[in-house]
Amino acid sequence: MNLNWRAYFIVMGFIALFLIIYESDAFALLSKEDTDVVRVENPSSQAAPEEKKKEILDGEFTVINKDQNMNDEKVVKNERQAEEGIIPTQIRIPAIDVDASVEEVGVLENGEMGVPEDPLKAGWFEPGTQPGNRGNSVIAGHVDSRTGPAVFYNLDQLKKGDEITVTAADGEEKTYVVQKLESYPQDNSPIERIFGSTNEKRLNLITCTGEFIRNQGGHQDRLVVYSTLKEPVEEVPVPTNVKVSGAFVTWYAVREENIAGYRVYESRDGGETFEKVASVSQHERKAYSDPKASEYQYYVTTVNKDGQESTPSPISGGLK
Repeated sequence: MNLNWRAYFIVMGFIALFLIIYESDAFALLSKEDTDVVRVENPSSQAAPEEKKKEILDGEFTVINKDQNMNDEKVVKNERQAEEGIIPTQIRIPAIDVDASVEEVGVLENGEMGVPEDPLKAGWFEPGTQPGNRGNSVIAGHVDSRTGPAVFYNLDQLKKGDEITVTAADGEEKTYVVQKLESYPQDNSPIERIFGSTNEKRLNLITCTGEFIRNQGGHQDRLVVYSTLKEPVEEVPVPTNVKVSGAFVTWYAVREENIAGYRVYESRDGGETFEKVASVSQHERKAYSDPKASEYQYYVTTVNKDGQESTPSPISGGLK
């Protein structure tokens, strides 16, 4: 009999503990240390015009600013999309084990951004930019729900350099690299910076962060992860016909528009080590002179206007 009463009190204790956790929204208040999130108290963008306060739903990520209407002119929408853009249906973030479906969301009648019903799915702002195009593409997700962590629960654990991949229904992918993480007060987030015009190809991820304020029905801050498209690395052509004749090293020019110039590397120890000895612009004569050039070894590389360098040309010179 004593054992039955003991079991009864143990069960009741667990129930009471669960109710305390639920009422205190412990999922939202779990401490996360050592993050790269930068708190921005006063973003540079102007606050939205004063209007009637909107109720913040439990765990709602779509309310960027309480007083901001997504139909505002600062929000870029319905731009003509280039062919390289995709409609995302899946998002993967390996660093925080996210592999989730993406739904299209728009602007609701009350001016707020739409939201997926499933807290384990993310929402792409369909009126805005398609991933892969120039502009700010935006995907948002819940941080938590009444049942526990949601799709972007660990978003604040991302680091600069982490990768985010979005995939279209046909399997085409676009990969972005995290640049920075910033959090803003929920009533003063930089709408133009997140949704506005830019010449860069960006993907911005949004979720809630900070303390959960129960009487307001939501978190006090908005977390934005800014990332840029990972462009394919251009293969820079290698200079050809590198020759050493007497005091001169010569080579053929690379006939492409994006070439800035060439670098000449010299070895005086039989090819063990090479040091750069000259930089020659594309418009200059493709030659380097040294009275003892015939005694040394050389190779030449091409450098494009983006600063990318080719692999070395075949080695030429008198010490081979």
